[in-house]
Amino acid sequence: MTGYCIDHNNGGICPAAQGASSSPFLIILNTAEFRDDMSDLFYRRELLHSLGSIRYCKAEQGKGCILGAIRVPQKSEQRTQLLSFGFYLTGQTLYLIEDTGKLKLWLEKQRDMLHDLHTPDQLLLQLMGRMIEDDILYLSHLEKAFEAMEDTLTGGAPKDFFLRLTRHRQKLSELNAYYEQLTAIGELMQLPSCCPLIQNAALWENYTKRCEQLQGYVHLLRENVLQLRELYQSLQGERQNKIMGMLTIVTTLFLPLTLLTGWYGMNFARMPELQWAYGYPVVIAVSALIVVAEIIFFKKARFF
Repeated sequence: MTGYCIDHNNGGICPAAQGASSSPFLIILNTAEFRDDMSDLFYRRELLHSLGSIRYCKAEQGKGCILGAIRVPQKSEQRTQLLSFGFYLTGQTLYLIEDTGKLKLWLEKQRDMLHDLHTPDQLLLQLMGRMIEDDILYLSHLEKAFEAMEDTLTGGAPKDFFLRLTRHRQKLSELNAYYEQLTAIGELMQLPSCCPLIQNAALWENYTKRCEQLQGYVHLLRENVLQLRELYQSLQGERQNKIMGMLTIVTTLFLPLTLLTGWYGMNFARMPELQWAYGYPVVIAVSALIVVAEIIFFKKARFF
């Protein structure tokens, strides 16, 4: 368990001194510590149940508290989550519950960016704001990746094109749900019933708008992915049509030759060509003439 208090020099946070009389402004602890040492908190069991498997972001209001869980997806092609933790907000303290230690390391890196803190909800707001601060850059990177994929289609789609497109679609679906859930948390923080705990409703409103803008950007990228998939499928269909057209032309070219083969394969005794010395060369010449005539006809008809 690690406690932090307000740094009066810059309004940030600093480790709480041992033996301090006032309660810490922020407490980071693991699930076992929260279960064993925070038995006096309301809805402790409900939050512990949520911490068992954090699959999405959520928040709910309780008696004198707001509790919830945050799951931050990985901003890369990997499928593992970057951060996953629970929070318990009161009027005096923000509790963050996480077992891997990633949250504490991340918070230490972000301490210099936290400032002008006065209430625990403002601290939670700044932490959640830092988690989406660079998302616009990540989404811009995805947009450029889609543009590069579109350029590759002009020279023929690579073999792993559809697989890459599917992975991007899954990532965008995950991000869309993530921003939608954060928007719901921001809207909860603005409810009049949360006023005793939330003293920065206007800032939470700005946070909600940022999440909605990011979700709107994700919607545009999902439309780009849909257009890329349709373009890929149309190119694949055109390629297959060309192949089928070529096979049809080849089949048509050899259809008269197949007729000749079947005809002279009957070997009737009274067929004059069987006894004629020039019968075999004549059949060859006739077959070649038929093929040439067909090619000329197809070219004039613009079949190829």
